[in-house]
Amino acid sequence: MRVTVRATEEAIIRLLRAGHPLPGDVVDRELETRLPVFQSVEAVPVKNYGIEGTGRIVLARGRKDVWFVDIKRRSGKISAKDGEAFIELRDKLQQRYPGQKVTGWLVTTAEVDTKAKTFIAEKGCFATAGAAKR
Repeated sequence: MRVTVRATEEAIIRLLRAGHPLPGDVVDRELETRLPVFQSVEAVPVKNYGIEGTGRIVLARGRKDVWFVDIKRRSGKISAKDGEAFIELRDKLQQRYPGQKVTGWLVTTAEVDTKAKTFIAEKGCFATAGAAKR
């Protein structure tokens, strides 16, 4: 099955609800990544989690796992600093859900800096560059 990732909240919500495995080329891994079963998938403001800003994330909650997707629609490259901020967001969510494993997925229309991609992968999260805008 061919999976295309679109950088819109609606498309990400549909993708996570469907529960199909994410192909390795989408999340920059050798093997496909199986998604957990989520009870709820919704877009929420980041300020609900004590984070500065007016942005939103897609939050998917299951019994054992919580996934969040941060969508960055921009033309400039995602820097190492952006990667660190993304992991800080994951850490704050992990504090909010201590009994569950929190996994982050950065979806962007731009390219991701090699250092940022490596840092995100080392922390057990995913990054998808070059997502479709619509």
